[in-house]
Amino acid sequence: MNKPKSTSTDAQPARLPMKTTSWKTEVLLPGSWRGATCSLLSHGNHHIIVDTGMPHEAHRLLEALEKRGLHPSDIRMIINTHFHVDHVLNNCLFPQSDIYGSQQSYEWCCQAYADLLDEQNWEKLSLKYYPEQSDYEKATELMGALRRFALRWWDKKRLGDPSRFRWIEAHSLPDDLEFMVTSGHVPGHTSVIVHNGDQPIIIAGDALLTREHDENVFTMIPHNRAQFQHDRARILARMGRIVPGHEGEFCNNGGHSRPPRNSPA
Repeated sequence: MNKPKSTSTDAQPARLPMKTTSWKTEVLLPGSWRGATCSLLSHGNHHIIVDTGMPHEAHRLLEALEKRGLHPSDIRMIINTHFHVDHVLNNCLFPQSDIYGSQQSYEWCCQAYADLLDEQNWEKLSLKYYPEQSDYEKATELMGALRRFALRWWDKKRLGDPSRFRWIEAHSLPDDLEFMVTSGHVPGHTSVIVHNGDQPIIIAGDALLTREHDENVFTMIPHNRAQFQHDRARILARMGRIVPGHEGEFCNNGGHSRPPRNSPA
């Protein structure tokens, strides 16, 4: 992968300081079997949130920022690893932020949710998005539960103002941040690599749900299981800090994982 260059779509592009410090990476909301991980990247006064969570977590997200002396207006950029509801529905809390993500994932997820809400035809339509359902014993049960989840939570307006979307197909990230396409979970899913010396940090999103217990996570089956398994293996083969989509972060050291240090990078 080519290392990206800094990009800005504002009239007066933000200038990051020269490379005297690394991006500081912190978990704002740890992932769980039901809720997605929300992470904060900071470089001087440039702050980025990777995935924003769900509406009932909004107060926790704002409290986590307040503890760090930050307000929504301080967040310059949001990165969505993909557009499943548990990763994007607090985008609207940050109306001044540019929103980076894959247009492919955005369009795929929006159409998938629209079809899941079709009361008469949703089961047949869901096969367009999850064609491998017959390979999973509990696929029918999972898809039914997730349809109910979508009926309760899906609200496209909460994804943010479309004028602030910056598609990764056309825009790159600031220096030392890189997208890693991991499209097995959904087409266009991207993980984020934070280049931090010899030990990079990987914010995996749902390309890596957990280290070992994916079956405990309330989520959709992969769009493409073979690709999902390949993406997962690629991430676990890397050394450094790894932040899964639905579990606490851990460190990979020579292929052996261990709990992370308490202090952030």
